Amino acid sequence: MNKLLLFLPLIILISFSCVTSKSLSKKATVLDEAGEYTAAADLFYQSIQKNSQNTTAIIGLKRTGIKVLNDYLKKFSQYSIQEQYEKATYAYLDAVIYQTKLKGVNVIVEIPYSAQDNYKNVLNQYLTTKYDNGLKLIEIEEFDDAEKCFNEVYKFDESFKDVAELRNIAYLEPYYRKAEEYKTQKQYRDAYNSYLVILDRVGNYKQTKEHLELVLVKGRIYITMSSDEQNRYSRYSKSIKQQVINSIVKINDPFIKIVDREDIDKVIKEQELTLSGLSRNDIEIGEIAGAQYNVVIDVTNYSVSVSPLKKEKIKGLESYKEKYKDSEGKQRTRTKYTNVYYYEYRSTRTLVMSVSYRIVSLSTSEIIATDIIKSSLNSKVHYATYSGIKKQLYPPANKNGYVGNGYRALQNLLAADRDLKPAAILVEEFNNYSGNSIANSIVTKLK
Repeated sequence: MNKLLLFLPLIILISFSCVTSKSLSKKATVLDEAGEYTAAADLFYQSIQKNSQNTTAIIGLKRTGIKVLNDYLKKFSQYSIQEQYEKATYAYLDAVIYQTKLKGVNVIVEIPYSAQDNYKNVLNQYLTTKYDNGLKLIEIEEFDDAEKCFNEVYKFDESFKDVAELRNIAYLEPYYRKAEEYKTQKQYRDAYNSYLVILDRVGNYKQTKEHLELVLVKGRIYITMSSDEQNRYSRYSKSIKQQVINSIVKINDPFIKIVDREDIDKVIKEQELTLSGLSRNDIEIGEIAGAQYNVVIDVTNYSVSVSPLKKEKIKGLESYKEKYKDSEGKQRTRTKYTNVYYYEYRSTRTLVMSVSYRIVSLSTSEIIATDIIKSSLNSKVHYATYSGIKKQLYPPANKNGYVGNGYRALQNLLAADRDLKPAAILVEEFNNYSGNSIANSIVTKLK
């Protein structure tokens, strides 16, 4: 009986599924007999989805599905005769989609060979019309609309004439022209990004690679780093300066490069070699050498303080087991507590540090940007010690006499770290924070 109860929900579910499938099939049959074969086909389809073995539904969908498919093909034929090739193409595709849908429930309906052959001719007419329209649009420089035409052709036949090349031209030419406009206006970063779009799509369209290299060389900014060697905190300044360099390298901005001041002449010569294969008409005298900045980094404040280790004696409880006999004389064990003392310790190491930076134009001595980054970093210890058995140590009982509140927190204190972070670690944390902030500021300002 119990086994029957366990399987009863499954039996009900199976029965409901069969009844639902049969019910749908019966409704579909009624609709079919009334001449509503489109609605009937839909219900037969749902019936098969509920039960793929429903023979009545399968036969019914085969019968009504052919009629629905023929309706799609009639539309295709009508549009074809009227030379409405786009509508004819998509009417035929609707027929194919419906055919595929029925195939998904193992009901096969065929499209006549005559319709298949006619579709090939219709499609060719449609693609030719779209292709010709695209050519006209590209001639009058309506690139967006031309691209839509070529994309439509490409969707059906990637090898249709030279549509693959033309769709690229329609897409890329606006980017190329915009890039050339940016280049003329000396907006080299915008030009570079537009050229990148072209290279991501195709290869070297209209010597895009060469143009990309040109705007990169002309627009690249070379940065030197320096700090006051006489500053009492110069060793900290050098560390932050190195972190700034590392962060800028990670940002990987192609237009920003860090060099030693002694290497400026060598950099200019390397640029000239890079440009040697390009048109000299595109390069203005002094354009490259003027794009240089120096970043001055100086630590202006540094102090480390450590608070005296504060020790506090706290009253606690230590548990122990006591044996006793219950009222029936049986041996039992119970937990009891005795008063004890443990110690808690607290201390803090604090680093206060400030760093200033300024971006200076080497050609005009103008300060482009300046700021000061300040921070106070702490390392704290809070731990407990106990000379007895640590696992049996509890905080004092609460006002209701309950023992146990705060036990886990106290155990964590007993296992807590007792050493403050060294000052060098705090300095390193400040270096990372300030170095990243300065690097991001430099890249943002120089964009």
